[in-house]
Amino acid sequence: MMEFLSTYRYILLIGAEVVFWLTLSTFFILRYIFRLKKASIFVLPIFLINEIFIAFLAYMDYQYTGEFSAYQLIIIILILYSLTFGKKDFQRLDYWIQKQIASWRGEPAPQPSTDQKELYGWAYAMKVFKEWVLHLFIYLLVLTVLAFTIGISNEWLDNPMLALEQGVPPLHNEQASRVYSVWTIILIIDTIITFSYFIFPKRRKINN
Repeated sequence: MMEFLSTYRYILLIGAEVVFWLTLSTFFILRYIFRLKKASIFVLPIFLINEIFIAFLAYMDYQYTGEFSAYQLIIIILILYSLTFGKKDFQRLDYWIQKQIASWRGEPAPQPSTDQKELYGWAYAMKVFKEWVLHLFIYLLVLTVLAFTIGISNEWLDNPMLALEQGVPPLHNEQASRVYSVWTIILIIDTIITFSYFIFPKRRKINN
């Protein structure tokens, strides 16, 4: 069984993501197309089972290989996302679909909740900044865990700038280093975008 899970681990992970999006689509169809709000609640346990399943895949992969891998790191990032940013992104998507369905039916647009209200200027900049702080915290938390489990390469401990110039992987595991390098680039882009809102505040659109 462990050999099977290891051989088809990426297929199983992709399959789990397909199940997630199909379940999410079913949830919205039942809730807003057929207006079966109570029935849509029964779809929610599938989300939980799906998260437990991908966590199980990461655990079994580690048990089989005996080492940390990029595959396991990807799953950790997915689970951390669902526990942090995932909830807010789900609320945004939920409100957007409500508006689209209401517009399609010619009904009044739903009133946004406090978290869904459009923010501008300093208020929006602070909201984005808080999300960036959470992103940075998760980034450093995972990096700390990897440093203790995988270990940081000696070149980076001795001379980080030289190691960066030579393209030496920061972690002993090359696959994990590649994934973390991509995450670093994403964090840098997120940082630039976040602080740009303090320099160029988001303004309310004026309809002519």
